[in-house]
Amino acid sequence: MEPNAQEPIKLINVMIRVKNAFFQLWPLVLVLMILGGSVSYVRAKRAFVPLYESKAIFTVESGYTAEDIFGTGAYYDQFAAQEMASAFPHIISTDMMRDLVMNETGKPYINGASTAYAVVDSNMLVLSVTSTVPQDAYEYLNAIIECYPQVAVYMVDNPHVNIMQNPNLPTVPFNSFSGLGSAAKGAILGAVLGMAIVFVCGLLTRTIQTADELKSSINLPILVALPKVVLKKRRNGTSPMITAESDPNMAETLRGLRLKVKKMLEEKGKKTVLVTSTVAGEGKTTVAVNLAYSLVKDGHKVMLLDTDLRSQSVARCLGEKSVGPNLLDCLKGEAKLLDCIRDTKNGKLCFLSGRSTDKRHYTLDHRAIQRLLDQLTGQFDFIIMDAPPSEVVSDAHTLCRCADCVLYVVKQDYAKKSQVLNSVTALHQKDIKIDGCIFNGVPQFHRQYGYGYRSTYGYGYDYGYRKYSYGSKYGYGYGKYAEQKNHD
Repeated sequence: MEPNAQEPIKLINVMIRVKNAFFQLWPLVLVLMILGGSVSYVRAKRAFVPLYESKAIFTVESGYTAEDIFGTGAYYDQFAAQEMASAFPHIISTDMMRDLVMNETGKPYINGASTAYAVVDSNMLVLSVTSTVPQDAYEYLNAIIECYPQVAVYMVDNPHVNIMQNPNLPTVPFNSFSGLGSAAKGAILGAVLGMAIVFVCGLLTRTIQTADELKSSINLPILVALPKVVLKKRRNGTSPMITAESDPNMAETLRGLRLKVKKMLEEKGKKTVLVTSTVAGEGKTTVAVNLAYSLVKDGHKVMLLDTDLRSQSVARCLGEKSVGPNLLDCLKGEAKLLDCIRDTKNGKLCFLSGRSTDKRHYTLDHRAIQRLLDQLTGQFDFIIMDAPPSEVVSDAHTLCRCADCVLYVVKQDYAKKSQVLNSVTALHQKDIKIDGCIFNGVPQFHRQYGYGYRSTYGYGYDYGYRKYSYGSKYGYGYGKYAEQKNHD
């Protein structure tokens, strides 16, 4: 019963945990992507500054003529233009040039940046000024044109500058805002952050992910691995009952479960089966009801007892109204057993399930339960009890002593491994034998038992009430007004 002290960490288990964490937290990843992209877009939008450009084009002559240097005047003109363009950054940054420009514009500052470049294989020089204010760009360029030759004369021998294109007053910015790149970077950062959170959550997950983990944790035989089945909710918000017809692989797996349970009971010469779990929402009621249906289809007369007094759900799973007396009324003598037993459309399946009780301090009496089972034994081929979660209600231990075969349902990625181990250990310490586990809600590539399939489905329900509520991440408790969203 005791697990290994140190279990090796398998890469496949880590991948499964991260995958399950992603399926649970993918909305967070999406939100972080949208948030990161939006923030980056807004920041880029706020940081964007429209720039206006004023441009002028000149031709530069060195002062030499073709006759003076045997036809090489064009070469020297190109050289002069290139020399002026390369010297421009040094000239424009001098104090002398700055003073001349500010005197020309009449402003105590220069609002703009200037550049110059020589057109390849020509004597043309392009001078441009960019500024956040169109008028400043225009005035600054005109000032440079007036003042530049006074400084450039020291750099080129006898330069002559002729204007080919006068400065223009810009009306629209030459740059345009495009936040797609910034938004994409922000979205990627958000996705990376989200996946990091998913990875950490996956590593910190302590729920049971695979059949191997379940077997190594509690060292019990796994009878079947039921597929994960998800059905669309009805218009009234309730979930339909999961049956063998819901998925072909569910039918095949339930058939295998029926054969194994019948074999175990035949070996013992008994007929009472109990289905329980660690916490609510692991699918024990669904397993109990479907096992009963499977036995009925095999020609047996079956009695289905809803022994979870505080959360009567069998009747609802069968599509019947949850009204009338329940098991507690029979045990206390307030109602006759025959009056409490209800028939289904299939005459071979009967059930006892009524109103949930708010008597949370009431505990079942072992002898009273045994007497009731003895009355039913002669009337039915099999008796299946849907018991409350063993970690939540002590009644489960009492009921297990009255059962001939105890089935323990564990839902994949639901209850913590420590909770399952503690619950099974508590049953074992009270000399209660668990005949086998049912690994429930297993996705396709997790399954290691039963038949393969392609479906991706799931189910569950909340075990909780408004009154007498016990806080829990699984949402179970006791009280008067039952609000169950889905079937167990």
